[in-house]
Amino acid sequence: MIITCPRCATRYLLETGVVRPPGRQVRCARCQHTWFQDAPLDLPTPIPVPVEEPEFPAGPVTDKSRMLPPPPGSIAQPLPRFEIPAPLTHPSSPSSSPSVSIPGFGVSDRLRARSRSMAGIFALVALVAGFPLLFFSLPEEIVQLWPESASLYEWLDMPVNARGFKIIATHSQEMNGSVPTIAIKGQIINETDRELAVPKIRLSVRDKDQKELYHWTVLADQQKLGPHEEGSFTARLESPPPDAADLEVRFAKAGE
Repeated sequence: MIITCPRCATRYLLETGVVRPPGRQVRCARCQHTWFQDAPLDLPTPIPVPVEEPEFPAGPVTDKSRMLPPPPGSIAQPLPRFEIPAPLTHPSSPSSSPSVSIPGFGVSDRLRARSRSMAGIFALVALVAGFPLLFFSLPEEIVQLWPESASLYEWLDMPVNARGFKIIATHSQEMNGSVPTIAIKGQIINETDRELAVPKIRLSVRDKDQKELYHWTVLADQQKLGPHEEGSFTARLESPPPDAADLEVRFAKAGE
């Protein structure tokens, strides 16, 4: 019988009875391909005879001595060959490692990077668009977080009470014996919804040109005030400067 390798189309001539029903595994001596070869249909069914050794070897039965030439007009199929190209290196760096570009590789990384960039742009746009709304709707909170913005609110004719307190002060001139004295009484109001520590109070006398002549600080009668709670303070200045024409009362700044 003649069998043909399904891979390289090499044909082999085998003796009758080598391939018995139902068939057997064979291997091509040329391309080493292995396949299951069915037995011929016209082969008579043998009568089972007990033997100690099989008549033919159990392994593949093809070898080069059994090869037949290809039939006239047929084209023998060549064995597939796989060649691995040499690594490509950059001309300027011959010792650098080869790089391989695989289509589709890194696409998800680029998409994630683009998504992060777009998210950053949207966040910046939202911040720029929402800042004016926050600036005009929450002036006290912004001044507390950014004290330098108080001057900007004043320039916009929107004075902001950064400390959360309101001061109401009155003064009178008295004579303590023969010594002239300025007596100051004041009220402090917590205008917030939280408890606040009362800072020091700074008083100064100025001349008619608003030039400061003398200043001093006093403590309020209360150290803390609860939400919308009121406190008080008093102060006296004996022998004020003769050019004193105005009195300023405010909370002391850091370092004063």
